[in-house]
Amino acid sequence: MAQRHSDWFVGRVAEQCRRDRGRRAALRRGLRRPPEQAYTMHAVVAPMLPAEVSRDREYAYYAVAAMIAAATRDRPDAGTSDEAPEEAAVEDTTGPGADGEPTARPNLGASLAWAVCRPGKGRRAMNRATAEKRLHLLVRQGYPGVYQQLAGVVRHLGAVEVPVSWGQLLDDLCQWRHRRDRVAKQWLQSYYRILHDADRRAEKHHQNLEESA
Repeated sequence: MAQRHSDWFVGRVAEQCRRDRGRRAALRRGLRRPPEQAYTMHAVVAPMLPAEVSRDREYAYYAVAAMIAAATRDRPDAGTSDEAPEEAAVEDTTGPGADGEPTARPNLGASLAWAVCRPGKGRRAMNRATAEKRLHLLVRQGYPGVYQQLAGVVRHLGAVEVPVSWGQLLDDLCQWRHRRDRVAKQWLQSYYRILHDADRRAEKHHQNLEESA
């Protein structure tokens, strides 16, 4: 199967963020800015855009590139510019599915659910009410207002070390202007299915403990 352009794009951006701190900084400066104001990003992003890309899809590419850069962190002991930076919540090809099994490209609703029920090792879980409120606020946003809210949500996912499938997010954002309700439905369904399944497993585990006591 041919690689999706979105997956190729985010992979190239992530690689450049790992290898070149200057380019990473240039991309990060475009966070929450439309392409017309993201002057420092063009040298990196423009050569990788699809041919004849529409303005709303172009916005998605620039926004995701900036969020990848913002999510990339150096290792604490990195002493020279030759050392590779460590990524935080950068493209992960596996993630939680609705039944608790990995899925290749989890959407943002799935990632938020896992921030609640299974954060990164040693990280405090995101408050369920907060996660739900953020998700509902996000899916109500139109174009381009969604980008102002999205960066904060992604930052919180990085703080609890829950991976974001950048390729899936890019595909979803490319549809946002004309198919927002469809994407929003998918995010909400994934969120509630995963949490329901987690609650069911936790209840079953509790019952097993009581029976064995």
